[in-house]
Amino acid sequence: MTTAYLWSPALEAAADELPANRGRSSTVHALIRALGLVSDDGGPGTARVVAPDPALGSASELARYHARGYVEYLLEARGESESDTESDDDADGPRKRRRTMGLEHDCPPFPALPAYASLVAAATLTACALLARGEARTAVVWDGGRHHALKGRATPRARILYLDLDLHYGDGVAQAFASPTHFPHPLKGRPRPPQVLTLSVHHAAAGFFPPAAPGLTPADTPHPFSLSLPLAAYASSATYARLWASVERIKAAYRPHYVVLQLGVDGLPRDPVGRYGAWGVSGDGGVPALVGRVMAWGVPTAVLGGGGYDSANAARAWALATATLVGRDDLRPATDVPDHDGWEAYAPGYTLEVELSHIPDENTDAQLAAAYDAFKVLAARIAEIVDLHDRPV
Repeated sequence: MTTAYLWSPALEAAADELPANRGRSSTVHALIRALGLVSDDGGPGTARVVAPDPALGSASELARYHARGYVEYLLEARGESESDTESDDDADGPRKRRRTMGLEHDCPPFPALPAYASLVAAATLTACALLARGEARTAVVWDGGRHHALKGRATPRARILYLDLDLHYGDGVAQAFASPTHFPHPLKGRPRPPQVLTLSVHHAAAGFFPPAAPGLTPADTPHPFSLSLPLAAYASSATYARLWASVERIKAAYRPHYVVLQLGVDGLPRDPVGRYGAWGVSGDGGVPALVGRVMAWGVPTAVLGGGGYDSANAARAWALATATLVGRDDLRPATDVPDHDGWEAYAPGYTLEVELSHIPDENTDAQLAAAYDAFKVLAARIAEIVDLHDRPV
């Protein structure tokens, strides 16, 4: 089965207008096309381009996951700023409505918002449909991964591991799929495992968004299917390599039928929003290497984008990740960026390498050992719960 690559001119155009990532979509897709990583038929060494199914971005489809009033507002939102004479005290004013809907500060309305919301959702749901029907083993949606969106639900009768590597905690997804069941430790009875396990590997510090990001999930938590693995500042590829054993334990315990990998790359050096990352594209813990480790699980996987506010570096990282997905071993960080529209953005090196950070990694042996110990217990608890329902009574 092929790797599907969700893209259309309309999706790229709408995503390019996102205020926080203006122009990033075209930068990413142009580099991936220039490297010969996509094709219409998904031939050897390429991913097959698939357009989002617009029916999966309809208001009725979105309302299966989100509040109907929120969906209707998004799909009707306009990009004009409020009137200078509009009062903050006007209970029915557009400013207060935007604030209620969260469309302010770094999430303002913009003219392409209705198309963006519809097409990004359609692309992600199309990717999931391709996996569920067995028409692709892997599906890539670099314009997806908007993990702060709230309120959703899971596909029935399947266990899904949602693994979030964005530098920011995946609060929206964690809240959407948080199980209402409390799982005591030691276990009592035969509680059923939830359909979605969320695991967010993220930076955590006072003042870093989101403000309510949790610390390390304790071993005795009543919610072992909503996991947080926080990192100190400037986590390098070496740190990601060391913590990966904890991720592997959770995957082995939960035994997912599907994986959703949110591959935000705002943890790369000098990201203007992330600021506290030192991840890279080389080495055992680099972006392509971790994608390879997820693919080695042999589980149908949707790979989503997310954060990454240096467009050229996001394009580098996701191009190398795409190369890993389609088995293009000839493309490495040292590979020259081919001549194409936007080539000048890759100065001064003009390669796929992301310049390494020279700031010391603040993650200590003691912190990583504490995470390893906690996740060892958590994995054992998860396996005990899953085993109750995967094995005959």
